[in-house]
Amino acid sequence: MMLQHLDLTKHPANHPLIYFLLAFIAMAGLSYINFLPGVVNALAGGIGFTEVEAGQIVALNGYGALLGSAIAIFLVRRLQWQPAMLAFLALLTLIDFSTLWIQSYSVMLGWRFFAGVAGGLSIGMAFSVLARLDNPDRAFGTLLLLQFSIGSLVIYLLPALERLSNAYAVFYVMAAIAASSLVFMLCLPALALNRAAAARPAALATEPGSRAYRNALLLLLAIMLYQIAASAIWAYVGLIGLAANIASDSVNTYIALTGLTGLAGAMLPVVTGRRFGRLHFLLVLSALSVAAALLLNYSQHSLLYVVAMALLFFCWPAVLSYLLAVSAQTDSSGRLSAIAALVSSVGLATGPLFAAGLLDNGSFALMLYACALLFLCSCLLLVKPVLAQEKPQPALHPSQQPSQPSSPQPLQAGANDLRCPK
Repeated sequence: MMLQHLDLTKHPANHPLIYFLLAFIAMAGLSYINFLPGVVNALAGGIGFTEVEAGQIVALNGYGALLGSAIAIFLVRRLQWQPAMLAFLALLTLIDFSTLWIQSYSVMLGWRFFAGVAGGLSIGMAFSVLARLDNPDRAFGTLLLLQFSIGSLVIYLLPALERLSNAYAVFYVMAAIAASSLVFMLCLPALALNRAAAARPAALATEPGSRAYRNALLLLLAIMLYQIAASAIWAYVGLIGLAANIASDSVNTYIALTGLTGLAGAMLPVVTGRRFGRLHFLLVLSALSVAAALLLNYSQHSLLYVVAMALLFFCWPAVLSYLLAVSAQTDSSGRLSAIAALVSSVGLATGPLFAAGLLDNGSFALMLYACALLFLCSCLLLVKPVLAQEKPQPALHPSQQPSQPSSPQPLQAGANDLRCPK
């Protein structure tokens, strides 16, 4: 009801509320990632699947998301984003809600795979929209802030929701998030970029071809390696604490409390933007990520365990926000950001497998040293593409100057259409 009293047409495209709504819409595509342990626990608990089956269902959901994100790369320049997003989110809402009536394991596998495809299409398209906003640092920072906030809130409330309804409560939550994003889509005003944003040169257009594409490749590799290392530690951080003889209740408490530092990390790009440059922040955050991985080797000391997790959860959303913002700056069409969304998903899916292959008879040392090395490699890879954004862009030849009207204009039809249908 409150949304009916909000006249969003009075807010310019750079208003924080617009960034919040678009970030929520982007987050809704793969919202289950934010409370993944709750999904696995529900599938392997009250719903009745085994632990192995629950893992396979979630894995297939992730593979569907990869497929959807890959398809979105080829759609961002061909479809009007708003009708496409409405269709993808409506399909996702239907699939999530219909999951309540599925009891067969084989049917659940296929059903959640299609949910992943719909979610991947949605998030790939949404990333291309966030990339074309005036301030991509704020856009992606807001996205990760929402992810950490909603993930923590759902994990905290899920046991009570299951007692009030049933074991499928987590799918009620997923359907509600997707349905809410549909409402937010209808509330968006006709968005326009100001003259500076519309004329913002893409590095892929202004730099020599080979250098620009090399920087884009380095950036994507940096994103993937960081995601592999971070998700590998995230998957086993609880077992690392238990192996260090920390009580189970204490481990859960430590993870919940240190996870809140992710909110501060997500806010860092929102507050700083590009005013102080990104490279210095990324170098410091990467070094802290390496320190976090190394400190976890000494997790028998509870204080070091807590400090290591706090460092990781602070750095993770900040680094990812900055790198996604660089991808948006590198290619203002949004296509590179859609590719970055796919690469990020590949990293998230690969991390636990990477970690599992390095476990040595209950010892996590080799895995943690390998993750520290991946953080370091990611840091080295990101230097050149980030530096390319820090340098002033060369002036375009007069014949290449974009023709812009004196006042802000809505993006035109096609992949650049940010207008709501009347």
